[in-house]
Amino acid sequence: MSDETTYKPSNQERDSLYNREPGIVVIPGSNYANEMQRFEQFSSKYGNEPGNPYVYRPFPKMVYKAEEWRGKVACMAAPPDSAEFSNPAEFQRTEELARKYTERCCRIVQDEAEYLRAKADGWRDDPMAAVEAGLERRRSLANAAAQRNYDDRNMGELARREAAATIAAAGGEHQPEIHAQAVRRRGRPRKNPPV
Repeated sequence: MSDETTYKPSNQERDSLYNREPGIVVIPGSNYANEMQRFEQFSSKYGNEPGNPYVYRPFPKMVYKAEEWRGKVACMAAPPDSAEFSNPAEFQRTEELARKYTERCCRIVQDEAEYLRAKADGWRDDPMAAVEAGLERRRSLANAAAQRNYDDRNMGELARREAAATIAAAGGEHQPEIHAQAVRRRGRPRKNPPV
């Protein structure tokens, strides 16, 4: 048996003999090298004049949006640690939930118009900016709810009960506003109702 058939590379990524194309010798200036050089973006073994030079293209572009994940505002969910789960099915379910959450928080825009629409909808260029925007959105809702609670201190007892029932129906304590349909008007109806 020869040494060529029993050769085992120590590092497959760095060993030049591993996964090489046998019989193809690249000679600079040959037709093969010139043809391959047409498709290169940078200088390579085919030549120093790339035929397809690198050009920055801003699109398609990834944008991010932060949402609440397990009580925190996050842009991407870290995969769960398998050592924390005794049931493999529970681990797979949690891993799938984290993957879907991450996919929901990332989006690819194809052009400038789609990018501007995404920015208006709250998407950001990087994950940290998305988390900051999510925290700011959460702070503004909390401030609006605190302002509404402050203004509600002057309401009558019946109006407070109606507001509490509306908040309970909405499913949360921090409601920045109570919808107008939920609050009944007192007194006589208007002669000319608004159109």
